[in-house]
Amino acid sequence: MRIVKTVAGASVALWTAAAGAQLAEPVHVRNLNPLVSIFGLPAWDTVPIGTRFDGTVEIANHYRFSLQGNERLMLDGETLRTTFAFTHGFASGWSLGVEVPYYRVSGGVLDNAIDAWHSAFGMPDGGRNARPEDELLFAFGTPSPSFMLTEPQSGTGDTQLKFAKLIGGEQGFVVQATVKLPTGDEDMLAGSGSGDWSLTLLRTRPLLARKRAAGYYWGVGLIRAGDPEVVDFDAKTWVPTGIVGGSWQALPEFGFKAQIDVHGAFYDSQLEEIGETAIEATFAAWRRMGRRGQIDFAIVEDLQVSTAPDVVLQVAAAWQW
Repeated sequence: MRIVKTVAGASVALWTAAAGAQLAEPVHVRNLNPLVSIFGLPAWDTVPIGTRFDGTVEIANHYRFSLQGNERLMLDGETLRTTFAFTHGFASGWSLGVEVPYYRVSGGVLDNAIDAWHSAFGMPDGGRNARPEDELLFAFGTPSPSFMLTEPQSGTGDTQLKFAKLIGGEQGFVVQATVKLPTGDEDMLAGSGSGDWSLTLLRTRPLLARKRAAGYYWGVGLIRAGDPEVVDFDAKTWVPTGIVGGSWQALPEFGFKAQIDVHGAFYDSQLEEIGETAIEATFAAWRRMGRRGQIDFAIVEDLQVSTAPDVVLQVAAAWQW
């Protein structure tokens, strides 16, 4: 009987810790720079007790033309990435998960809206008017383009397998190992053509005793990146990554999140778009949908200009049972 009570008590404690961690769970943001998103940037996950399904849709508009030495990069287009993730968390504090993205690369639909925004506020357009709207051109190489994409493409991206464990006295830390499998089509930059793996440590701290519940989180990690098959820039093997953010529950079913994601350069390059540390800021609002669902809306901005898309719009939904 004592053993049963102990196990039950531990299960309740784990469930409470996981539920609290979800309040401060990071927004699943990745750098959608076409030459960066091919790598295995991990999602910063908590450990859900039970089964969880996530669906995320992100749209990023690209416009960058850069030339440094014998390296050149031309990005004009749009990435629509839809990600499906399935995770199961055990009462022991372990979780297993899989994540599959689907890419649509095209000229997009946001060029006109972005031009109107720049014009309305007298902002520089970065030379966007030099090319026709809603056209696709991804080209890069040293010195002449060795990769060129001009026709819209759709396809599955690289699959990620995730293994995580809650640790610490309050079960407040998550250690996660992620393995990226080369299942994506590298010819449309939906994958790198090689495998990656990463190891991350996430600290999640819910503040449930406040009048309005809140939470914060931070994490550090290291990515071991494989050599991309269609990119002839020199790729780095080890890339650090990190995150810091927090949440505030304004109403019982509604709240806000803000976070900063950072990762080192994936290439040894003079081009700032791929050769410098990337920093992105995310501002999100979430709403619970009944007892099992939640929907999030997020806007992602590049703080380190040029290293990530100017703006990314994201909608995510999750169901847990």
